[in-house]
Amino acid sequence: MPRDVISDPTQRNTLIVLTLVPAVLAFSLLLAHVLEIAGKLQLDARSWLMVQQHLYIAFAPTGAICEIAAIILSWAVFVRNRHTPGRISALIAALCFSAALALWFILVAPMNDRINAWTPARLPTNWQAARNRWEIGHGLALLLYAAGILLLARLLFVSADGVARRARPP
Repeated sequence: MPRDVISDPTQRNTLIVLTLVPAVLAFSLLLAHVLEIAGKLQLDARSWLMVQQHLYIAFAPTGAICEIAAIILSWAVFVRNRHTPGRISALIAALCFSAALALWFILVAPMNDRINAWTPARLPTNWQAARNRWEIGHGLALLLYAAGILLLARLLFVSADGVARRARPP
């Protein structure tokens, strides 16, 4: 067996679970954004701006820590599984988490910069375009995180040699 493969299933599963923790936390923040969409679509421009500028204060630092941890750890899972049948699942999970962060930089961060510069008196007439791009970015990231989490969870049920594990009777 190659040196980089974790032969002890407990160590292998511990790394996967440690990766799932920040991934699930990041997913939960994204899910909160997505669940709020229906209500936020009902808000007028001034109310929506107030929500955007005041409600999400703790999301940025929490999300940043969780997403970076999930990305780093998921790449570690891939490296540890690169010579096993689970390598494809591990690779795609790491790519999903990485792509979600790239989407944040492409779709969400520019909107955050715009929105944070607005005031109720200086709200552009096309503010809905920024709102929609912001919401779409979070929705797409949620889908990527869901896929990554499911792929990592799948690894918990497949041994390093690719054999599916069966539940042991009590």
